[in-house]
Amino acid sequence: MLELPQVATGLLAETLEKFIAEELRASGLAGYVVGLSGGVDSAVSAALAAAAVGRESVLALALPGPTSAPESIRDAQEVAETFGLRLEKVDLGASAELLAGTLGARGDRVRFGNLLARLRMVALFDRARTVPALVLGTSNKSEILLGYSTLFGDAAASVQPLGDVWKTHIFELARALGVPQTLVTKAPTADLWPGQTDAGELGFDYPTVDPVLFWHHEGGMGREELVAAGFPSALVDGALGAYRRNRFKWRPTVVARVSASCMNVDRILPRNPER
Repeated sequence: MLELPQVATGLLAETLEKFIAEELRASGLAGYVVGLSGGVDSAVSAALAAAAVGRESVLALALPGPTSAPESIRDAQEVAETFGLRLEKVDLGASAELLAGTLGARGDRVRFGNLLARLRMVALFDRARTVPALVLGTSNKSEILLGYSTLFGDAAASVQPLGDVWKTHIFELARALGVPQTLVTKAPTADLWPGQTDAGELGFDYPTVDPVLFWHHEGGMGREELVAAGFPSALVDGALGAYRRNRFKWRPTVVARVSASCMNVDRILPRNPER
């Protein structure tokens, strides 16, 4: 069976750190604000940022909601202590309940989860305004391709250092960067309702699905080719189904082009200017 190609973890970390440092330099702002969820992705983003721009320039926020697991705060605190980051706790419980009640969303766990994900980003951007800072994203390539993200929630950030990194490689980065082992081994979850896990919702885990996504998205292999290569048909159908359904999430709001200078996703952006 085909496998996900290996990655040079040290070179990947170095590249991402340079990216993080350059984006901050170009912005002219003072640092980064990052939400620490207690998961491996946010821990890796925070570790990379601390190495890139200095821990004093990275502010971490823990953003629990009314359904967050207690261990999420514990793990976020451990990450902050490991990398010497200042951690602020912003409890979104009352705000989430009030807004959900106003909208009539409390009885639908998906609606309520999306609402909470977007409130987290509201808190991050609001706190970033006071620094002033960029909001550091934590979404990885596997989540993005599968659509396992909330538009204008976790998908909204000033910069996304992990957006082109497979989840399988995130685990490798985490080990190399010294992320606490408890986060590396815990089941990935968005922590939007009790018992939620990525694998439970998707129907497969990342080490299993990443090779399918790689050989389809980057290798150009279709369904029949993937099945012929040895991947179970149910896995291929599940992965490709999510991939196709959620393509609308891959890019920011599409702007109707009516000129030759429209700042849209198909326009090549200029390089960051030198100061």
